[in-house]
Amino acid sequence: MLLRKASNRKVQPGETGHLDVSQVVPMLGVPTRVDRGEGDIHPYGNPHTQTDPHNVARVAAELAKRMAELDPAGKDTYQSRYEQFAARWTEAVADWERRAAPLRGAEIVTHHIAWVYMTHWLGLEVAGHLEATPGIPPTVAHLAKLLGDLEQRPVRAIVRATYQPERPSKWLSERSGIPAVVLPHCVGSTPGATDLFAMFDDMVSRLLKAVK
Repeated sequence: MLLRKASNRKVQPGETGHLDVSQVVPMLGVPTRVDRGEGDIHPYGNPHTQTDPHNVARVAAELAKRMAELDPAGKDTYQSRYEQFAARWTEAVADWERRAAPLRGAEIVTHHIAWVYMTHWLGLEVAGHLEATPGIPPTVAHLAKLLGDLEQRPVRAIVRATYQPERPSKWLSERSGIPAVVLPHCVGSTPGATDLFAMFDDMVSRLLKAVK
């Protein structure tokens, strides 16, 4: 709606000034049908793409190209900066994946369906969600059912983002003995997530600490 009402033609879809990352990264969670009765459904796929560093790499490459198109005079600078970033990023991703190898196959519960890219990247298995319906606050009845469902499953952590309420994950953690962990979902969302590199460092460290 904001784009439709904007008087700036340069940022409209199809123009150089409009960069839609869903056209750059492989989108997960694309629904076969859209029904608002099923909660917070995203018709073009799950939007939390930033929790997989490979998506960050894809967006960085496209952004460098797009900035060069918008500002041809700075093309060499954008390319040089991108190459520096890409070299550091590739090395960092390899290190995160090496460190996170023990997480592969581990089962977790998440508050919301916001971690599909992270779980896909790290090979984590999602045993359930605190929200019975995406975007609808968890009910005690659902949490009680989830508690029963988890009794025979080796779930290692209950995951939520910093902006999500603590109470549901704390309720389940206290009754199940499964540790609750808060993960950074963007830069600045935890004290340690001071930039993109630090965000993934913090994410992997917190997960490893929770499932040890």
